[in-house]
Amino acid sequence: MTRHFIDSLSSRSESQLSTCLDIAYHLGFSEIWISNPSKIGKNVSKQFSSRLRIYERLDIGSTKESKAEIISILRQRRRKIPIIAITCLTPELTAWAAQDNRVDILKFPVFQTGKLMTRSIAKLMVKFDKHLEIPLAHLYSLAEHQQISVIRQIRAALENAIRKKVPILFTSGSSRADQMRSPRELASLGQMLLSESILPLDSLSIIPQRLLQQNLIKITPNYLAPGVFKVPLPSQQEEE
Repeated sequence: MTRHFIDSLSSRSESQLSTCLDIAYHLGFSEIWISNPSKIGKNVSKQFSSRLRIYERLDIGSTKESKAEIISILRQRRRKIPIIAITCLTPELTAWAAQDNRVDILKFPVFQTGKLMTRSIAKLMVKFDKHLEIPLAHLYSLAEHQQISVIRQIRAALENAIRKKVPILFTSGSSRADQMRSPRELASLGQMLLSESILPLDSLSIIPQRLLQQNLIKITPNYLAPGVFKVPLPSQQEEE
């Protein structure tokens, strides 16, 4: 069965996004999630809709929003966007995000990944159906003397995730063309971080596909709560 690979990109400018989407297509990706696209970015995405499946995702936390600000954003956007990720900067925010039903994905700053992604957080993430995302573009851009420290952090986080069976997503998280990598290259780097003998291809295909499909249902008009849907009443027949 043919795999359909998924990546997540950040959009900084119209030209960069257009270039990244073109490269993603030629690298073999079938679907791209674009983080916080601008109006121009949405227009660029439409130009590639015949070649790629493109979805918007909401990323919060990297600009150090307060918890109150994050809650306000979630209230406004949850029913409009299928994928929501939070970059967790503190233990308090991490514990809260791991339990909030509006959040799908937890991410961490590269130098704090292992410190914040603890066993107790992994346990909460499983209980509340959260995914751990590891953007790999950061590793390619780090200075060589920083890479060992970051790899140790990520390996510690992944060890906790695997132990508790947290679903893992590997993405490039690219914002520039030089950060783009093919699905197999991302999987190979993920394999090195996981210390597993099997390529983690599911983390770039099946796992994100499953997350998206279940969340597309959540933003339909008839969705009320997990397992609860509004059923339209059949139209009454006209009396003869």
